This record gives sequence, structure tokens and C-alpha cells, in this order.
Amino acid sequence: MDVRLSVIKIIKMWICPECFIENSANNESCSNCHTVKQDTDPKVRREHRRADVLKDKKTMYTHPGPFGWKLSKHGAVSGTTDTAKHITSCRDDYTVVASLDLGTTYSGFAFSTRQYPLDIHHVEKVPTCLLLSPNKEFVGFGNDAIKIYSELVKNGQHTGHYFLQKFKMDLYENEHISNEMTIQDVTGKPIEALIVFRETILVLKKSLEYVIKCKGLDVKMENIRWVMPVPTFWNDAAKQFIRKSIDYIGIPEDQFQIALEPEAASIFCQQQLPDFSASLPRTKYLVVALGGGTTDITAHEKISTSRLRELIFATGNSYGGATVDDRFLQMFTAIVGQDIISDIKQNYPMAYIGIFQGFELVKRNITTTNSQKVRVSIPLSVLDLKCKQVLGKDFRSAIGASKFSSAIELYDATMHVDVGLMKAFFNVTIKSILDLIKRRLQEPAVADVSQILLVGEFAESSLIRDKVKSEFPDKRVIVPEAAGLTVLKGAVLFGHNPSYVQSRVMRYTYGVGISDEFDPAIHDEAHLVVQKNGPKLAKHIFDVIIRKNQLVDAGTSIDSEYLTIDPNQKTMEFELYFSSNENPVYIDENDCKPLGSVSIHFPDVCQEERDVKVSFVIGNTELEVKAVDKKSRQTVTAEFNLF
Repeated sequence: MDVRLSVIKIIKMWICPECFIENSANNESCSNCHTVKQDTDPKVRREHRRADVLKDKKTMYTHPGPFGWKLSKHGAVSGTTDTAKHITSCRDDYTVVASLDLGTTYSGFAFSTRQYPLDIHHVEKVPTCLLLSPNKEFVGFGNDAIKIYSELVKNGQHTGHYFLQKFKMDLYENEHISNEMTIQDVTGKPIEALIVFRETILVLKKSLEYVIKCKGLDVKMENIRWVMPVPTFWNDAAKQFIRKSIDYIGIPEDQFQIALEPEAASIFCQQQLPDFSASLPRTKYLVVALGGGTTDITAHEKISTSRLRELIFATGNSYGGATVDDRFLQMFTAIVGQDIISDIKQNYPMAYIGIFQGFELVKRNITTTNSQKVRVSIPLSVLDLKCKQVLGKDFRSAIGASKFSSAIELYDATMHVDVGLMKAFFNVTIKSILDLIKRRLQEPAVADVSQILLVGEFAESSLIRDKVKSEFPDKRVIVPEAAGLTVLKGAVLFGHNPSYVQSRVMRYTYGVGISDEFDPAIHDEAHLVVQKNGPKLAKHIFDVIIRKNQLVDAGTSIDSEYLTIDPNQKTMEFELYFSSNENPVYIDENDCKPLGSVSIHFPDVCQEERDVKVSFVIGNTELEVKAVDKKSRQTVTAEFNLF
């Protein structure tokens, strides 16, 4: 690749990476296959060459402990490695790619063989419900978990068990993700999140292995490449948490990779939707992934038949099908009061779950043209019992005394709800989604986008589809059949071709916490450290690795060199940070957050100062860190740890 680029600079031509035809430097796309010309000198490389001018051979003195490590040469970009091999960091001897989709509301799995990658097998998704014993051991998942827990509740044997649902949102809503973090089950009991995610992923893995065996496929477990799709706006700490869960269930690191949900759906549509896949290179479109708990938006440009480029970094919010459920619950709370709802959740958990189950069955079928009342099943016996105990009247009377009396009629254990009220449950969620789409479409990079691709479980709702189409009449809105399976199946296709997305836009600025020589023109007094026998230092400096909004080729490696402090040092550790600010100065700024620490372990010790080249591999679905001892030229272990 490097030789080819050097020739291009001399003869002012460029070579298409797809068909290898030479093109004039003035051609923006290949004259043969229309593949878009690649940027051979992206901003990230120029930016870091400028950084070299400022920092080349400059030593940043630090103390051991809170101030970081001593840093020597910084900022060299070693360029893009062999992309497909590097992005996967996976063994290449796989025969099957398997996708495990842990969704907020529903979960499932799919797979295809290397020989027939487009022939994707899947089973029907099940509710993301997990039941663990009082000893935190697996009892059931999906519908089985609901049935078993229902029997336990009926017999009064449920109090020690843990029943969990919609727990995926905890990795989005928790700003302090760690291996020790806890989440709450349906009754409010805390439990280690790592156990919950580990057991959920394990049951999906075992179920998939069972299906493969039942189909008579001769597949060794060491020849499966495992893929898990996650929201793009999850930070790297959440992704590392998933990796930690994967490690616990015995999937080797070199057999697992993370896919990004809107990317997976986009790849699926490029490969499986004939009308969409036939689009020409340079086609741009917005990808809106509407999940059970989140909305995830990015934009892609088609480069060739097997390549995409990200145009804007992915953003999202916590509005999805689950927030519609929350509005439905608010109606019940307004009718009977928060105390009754809390009591039902704590002491009648199956009735609490039943409130949502009836609504879940009907909410996808609500459309803009519906005029009849919507029938929703409810746990009437428990609602009646609690209303009589607390309010002195039954549930029917509670409805009659509420502001919803004219909109709800009760027939046995079924509520007949006015369709206008049912649609109102969607209003806040839909408005939030539409506002987010509008904001993304205002960005210059997507000003000429003419298509919106709606995917994900919530995209199967007729109401949201119709609202998007009416709000953006000048855009072609594409909704694949079985939109809820596009992420699951697309993750399989991503596993077969991890280099499909050739470049991504950085969502955050990443950096390392260090100390530097104090410069009063740059640093403030609050960060001044005065040493007895040494220069003045500025502490908590955010030493930038890569900046937000930069377009980066997948697999780009940015190198820094670090020096050990003490003789016979066995490990080196430094802290990684990320910021939503393009130009952070300190790691203790409000928009800067800790990501984790990197521990580098040396196989031996030496008296001399050890110079270690640390490579930050960016532009992939995850941030990777690699390290090489410069003196011995040996790769040393670089371990990422959550705080």
C-alpha cells in the first residue's frame, strides 16, 4: 500500500482500491466502478504532524502516582495497518460468524457460515428477562424466566430471587461504569451488573450452540467468530464492560468483536435490500436506529459495493419503545397513586410486569389512522385489591375519579382506551426522535442527504414510521421488512467483513492524563505543582491522542513513547480520558470523564530506564492499546482496566 501511494504522488494518479484501475488526479470517483476517491492525507495525520513540531523530543516530567508517567516523543501516526486483519483482532480460521443481540426489550441470536455468509439463520427474539436464584445462579431467560417467576410469586417463594429486565439501559445511564457496579432487579434488590450481563450473554451463546448442533453443522467452538452489536453512543467503558462479561463466559478475546448497531443495520440493507443496495457510490443517507431503549443516529456515504464511510459521529438519546412504556405507566400512577404502584412492584412483581405486557402486544399496531378504542389487558385482580386497601374503592371507581374517566372503559380485565390517549403516550418520544433527526440533518456534512433509513425494533411501529415520513416529505424514508432484525443480521455480515466501514468520525477527544512543565501563558495556578528539587509542573494535563470530529481511517495507530520512573519496574500504568470538547486542557474539566487505566506488564525487570512505545489504535468500533518495549522490540502486555 505504501509503495503504491508513493508512485501516485509522482505520476499524479490514484488507484482504485476496488478494481485497481488508474484514475486521473482530477477524478473524484473511479471511471470504471465509480468507487469514491479516498483521502490519502486525512486531517488526523496533518494534525499530529503539527503536534510533533511542538512536542518532538520534549520531555514531560512527572511523579509516580497522581501525576502520571514521564512522556518522551509523542504524536507519531503510524498510519493504517492491514485493515481487515487489524480491525477484527480476531483469528482468521473461523467457519461461522455468530451475532448475540442483547436488546433492551428483546434479545436473540443469528449466524451464517463463511461459505454462505448471506444465508443467515436466526430464531425468534425473546423478552430480555433474566431470573437468578438467591445465590445469583441462572434459573431462566426470556419467556421461561417470566413463567418460572410467576410460579414462584404464586407460591410466595420469589423474595430471594432476582428478576431483571431492560437492564441494558444501565450501561447508558450510568456515568461511572466499573466491574463492581450494581443494578436493581424488578423489586429494587441490588445485584452486580457483571453477573447479570455475563449470565444473559452466556444463555444466548449456549442457545446458539444448541441450534447449530441441531442443524447438524460440524462446527468447532474455536472456529466461531462472535459479534455483539451495541449502540454507537456507548462510551468505551461500556464496551470494555461487555468485553469483561465475554471474558467471564469463556469466549477468547481473539474470537470476539463489537459491532455498532446503526452500522450493522446499514450493512444489512446494503447487502440484502435490492433497491437500496443498487444505489450508486457517493449515495448519502441518514441511519436512524430505533431500539427498545435508545435512538441512535449516524450518516453514511456509500464508497463502493463493499465500503461505507461515516459522515458524522453517531449520537443518540434514551428515547425508544421503553419510554413509551414509561408514559403508559404514568397513566396508571395518575389513576391509583405512586404508593400503590410501588407496592405492586415490590410485592406483586408479576402484576407489575403484566401492566407492560398487555401494552406491548398492541402498541406496535397503533397508527395515525386508528379511530377505534384500543384493548389492553391488565392485572385487574391485584389492581382491585390494592385500590380497595388504600383508596377504599375498586380500580373501576379509581378510573372514574381520574382525569382519564372519559377515555377509558373497563370490561373485565381489559381496558378499552381511547386511541387519542394511546397516541399521546408516543408524543414525547416521537418529538424527541424527530428533533434529533432535524439537528443531525442541519450539519453541513449531511446537507445533501436525500434518504433516511429507519431500522430497529421501534421502527416497526406504524406511528413512528408515519410521523417521520410526514415530518420529512423531501426525504425518501426506507423501512426494511422485519426492521427489528436488521441489527441482529447486519452484525453477522459485519463479522464476515469488519472493514466494511472504512472510516469513522470521532465522537470524543481522547487523551492521557500527564504533567508538563508549568507555562504561565498556558496553565493556571490551580494546576501548579512546586517540587523541592525540580522544575515547576502543571498537573492534570489532558494530553490529546485524537480530537472529536476528526475523520479517521479504521485501524489508524497513533504512537506515544513513555519512560519508566524507577529501576526494576515491573508495570507501567497511565489513565485514559475522553471529553466532549474538541480542545480540552485539563482532565478535571466538567466535560472530561475518566475512561479507564492501561496497565503495561513487563516480562522481566531491568535497572535501566525503559522506553515503551504505546500505540493507540483508533477508528475501529473500539479503542485498542498496544505496547512495544523499544529496547528488546518485544510486544508487552497492555491491559485495559475500568476504574
